[in-house]
Amino acid sequence: MSGKNRALLLAAALLVACGGWAQTVVEGDVVNGRGESIEYVSIGLEADSVGTISDEKGHFVLTIPEGKQADLLFSHVSYLPERIPYDVYRGGCDSLVVVLKEKVVGLTEVVVGRGSRLKTIVGKGITVPGVVGMSGKGRPDSSEWGIAFQPMRDHVVSDVQVDVAGCDYLKCTLSMNLYELVGGEFVNVLTKPIYQNVYQSDGRQMLDFVPEENIVLKRKRKYFASISCVDTYGQTGVVYFQAQVRTCYFRHLPQGTTRKLPGGPVIVVRGYEVI
Repeated sequence: MSGKNRALLLAAALLVACGGWAQTVVEGDVVNGRGESIEYVSIGLEADSVGTISDEKGHFVLTIPEGKQADLLFSHVSYLPERIPYDVYRGGCDSLVVVLKEKVVGLTEVVVGRGSRLKTIVGKGITVPGVVGMSGKGRPDSSEWGIAFQPMRDHVVSDVQVDVAGCDYLKCTLSMNLYELVGGEFVNVLTKPIYQNVYQSDGRQMLDFVPEENIVLKRKRKYFASISCVDTYGQTGVVYFQAQVRTCYFRHLPQGTTRKLPGGPVIVVRGYEVI
């Protein structure tokens, strides 16, 4: 091999190595004002697809590719969003501590109609003999999958059901969320997250997510019910859902980029009519 060719190969190797070194790794913990860990916080670059979720102890690791210089956004349904400027983490960090402030939310009083029975606010679309899945490679990404709908009357939510067809993970944790669609923005109507664990040994099951608070869905307003996989406990695999044909949306968090899809998981929202 000529000296010129050896020099070119060496230069190429250095470029590859420098490309790896140019990645920025940000590691840290998310806590509240009392220093308590916050589980399953969505973390991502502003207006970008790079993201992750903090684990059940509030710890996170995010690898940012070369050339990305956006601020880091932190979001959780129970807390105000937080932004970490690029200048703070630009050199990488292994001990970043992010403090989120709790939302101040007033209690909602509702009066259920006399004799009101449990009703389906939004039911199944056209189910098909197949499944759809959400996968993770040791760590879940910061995304969710769901349906948009418009109630015909005011309802207080009783529960949200999700048809889980199976799971490759020995254990994973799913989160359900509800949003109101306001001017193209997704505004949380839940103030407390709802989680359910799914085990490989469970087989097919209808998961039932029950809010601890009064959630009122107003008639003719637009809402979005979603499901996401927030913890895979370091495993690689897929969680499967019964498939349905209806307009569904796949969102990347926390910046909220959205893709419209012709099908997705079966999600059923139920509740009681409000006077």
